[in-house]
Formats: sequence, structure tokens, C-alpha cells
Amino acid sequence: MISRVDVRSYYTEDWGNPEREAEFQKGEYVIGVLKWQASASTQGVNIYATVGASDYSLPGFGMEHRQEFFVGLAPECDDIASPLARLGIYAQLAGKSLAAGHVYSAPQGLMEGSDLSGFVLLAPFDGLPAPVELADGRHVEFLMAIPVFRDELEFASKHGVDGLMEVMESSQVPFWNPARRSAFDSGLGPAPRS
Repeated sequence: MISRVDVRSYYTEDWGNPEREAEFQKGEYVIGVLKWQASASTQGVNIYATVGASDYSLPGFGMEHRQEFFVGLAPECDDIASPLARLGIYAQLAGKSLAAGHVYSAPQGLMEGSDLSGFVLLAPFDGLPAPVELADGRHVEFLMAIPVFRDELEFASKHGVDGLMEVMESSQVPFWNPARRSAFDSGLGPAPRS
């Protein structure tokens, strides 16, 4: 596990300085979302990442275990910042933690004008960003959030997130594109199994 001063400095080591920053508050919880433009260091996608989710302890874990979330999109979609922040405080509001392989259903969908309904969570591809130990002793894991449609959420709930990712890969679904269609729409993939 890598040791760093804080999450923000850890992000900037790999991705440089963020282009934009937003802050979201729900009750006592404050979560920032940082944005990086698509570049070679971001593997060609725009990165949106929470900063501050790791300020709060997680139900069911030791006090030192924390999480942050990120999503990579191309083209950019700044409207994802608020849903990503809500994902960052979900554990505190719901009283249960998330992990790789879990699904998150957004109460009102992810974004106005979109049928995206939630996220599936994965360990980062290529292991980056890797878990980090902060100077104050917190251990932070990073989870990749992929925006998905209701039928994809239902499929992942029944058959696992890995099963959904296999369908997306075999159907060549560009999961990083916020304007894409569902993997189960008009011949883009097999019909959802019951």
C-alpha cells in the first residue's frame, strides 16, 4: 500500500492538477468532485473523482478503512458530478457500505434527460489508482463507478457485475460513453436473463 499525505495530492501525482472542482453538501456531509480532462495520463477519458468521501468512516469496517469513487467518461459529462458525490456519501446515509461488485441504484436516476439509473462498482482497471495509506493512518480504496441503465442494474443484481461487464465487452458497449444505449437495447446484446 502506497503512503501519501492526502487523497488530492495522490490524485495529482498521476493525473496532474484538476481542471474543475465542485463541492456538494448533504446535511453534515461534504464531498468534493474533481475533474481532469481526457489525456494520456487519464487513458483518454475525462476523470471525475470524489475527494472527501474518505473523511467519513464506513459501516462494518474498522475506523481506518475508507473509500473514494471515480468515473471515466468520453465525451465529458459534468452532470455526473452530483450523482458521484451522492455515491460518495451513500454509506453514511444508508448505513451500509459498498464494495467492488456492488450495484448502486440512484433514487431519481443519475441525470436529468438520461435514462442512466445508477452505477456498478468495480476495482480499478490495471489497479490504478491503487489503495493508499494517508499520513493520518486512514487506508483508502478507490472504486470505479460505471453509469448503467435500469435493465443493466437488474442484470448485474441477478448475475453479478462481472456478468454485466462480460455482456458489455462481448457486445462492444462503450461503457465510458454517457450517451450510449443499454447493452440490452436493439440488438446490442443478449436479452436480460430472468
